[in-house]
Amino acid sequence: MGRIVVGVDGSEPGREALRWAQREARIHDHELTALLAWGLFDQLHVGGEPSFDPDYGPGDARTALAAVVGDTLGAEAAAGVRQVPVCDLPARALLDAARDADVLAVGPRGRGGLRELVLGSVSQACLHHAPCPVAVVRASDTTGPGPGNGQRIVAGIDGSEASARALRWALGEARARGTTVEAVHAWHVPYSLSFATAAVDFPAFEDAARRLLDRMVDAAAAKASDVPVERVLVRASAADALLGAARNADLVVVGSRGVGGFRGLLLGSVSHQVAHHASCPVVVVPATGRGESYEGTFGPAGRASKEAG
Repeated sequence: MGRIVVGVDGSEPGREALRWAQREARIHDHELTALLAWGLFDQLHVGGEPSFDPDYGPGDARTALAAVVGDTLGAEAAAGVRQVPVCDLPARALLDAARDADVLAVGPRGRGGLRELVLGSVSQACLHHAPCPVAVVRASDTTGPGPGNGQRIVAGIDGSEASARALRWALGEARARGTTVEAVHAWHVPYSLSFATAAVDFPAFEDAARRLLDRMVDAAAAKASDVPVERVLVRASAADALLGAARNADLVVVGSRGVGGFRGLLLGSVSHQVAHHASCPVVVVPATGRGESYEGTFGPAGRASKEAG
């Protein structure tokens, strides 16, 4: 059985991440772990009222966590959630728990996040350093259709191995949900040629982009022929193309760093922009981590291959 970890801190974004993670765990028959990180000056109390208790301890954290999970999911669903309070910094606790997880789900901002920030420090740390796919879930993300009811998963394609992993992960997710994948590849004329439009062979650039998209989809779909894939070619920046596709999507999946990223960066600019601004849940698949092949993370074939390895 796989495992999904979700960060819970009593905030509304954290509650939305918990609802999303519970739905994912139900779809994939995964164990769900709700983790609350607490400390002397980072206390969650029943009812959520901010206060300071010098005697706050593990029992108080456990009670507060149980109250949030029960209030968010209901008593019956909460009974099936593994609840873990940890005395540690939130980012460190979540990253440690993610070492053997299939997915780490977080809200964009927690109780301590500034309203002006799109993503808080904890969610950004998880995006940069988690060894497993990270889902960033926003407040309106859990109101969409249920599994098999017209969902659409968007996967960003740019020719990199990171995007190939993201596509394979999206196909595995679509198989479990019984839905389709929209593989989006954005192309544009290089900046050095953008001012010489008369000399630019636009059809040649478009044909090259289509061949790249077809090549990547064909390779990934060879092991997931049962999943419908729509191929979408867009003349735009990659971030703009994905953010546009995200408006009517149930989920957007991107690799952590694409062809344009600097090798020293853990998170590329496109994945960074999509995680910050997409209107639906975003899953960022890391370039490396547990499980080299993500294409069946949630499918029988992938689970068997992971266990065999």
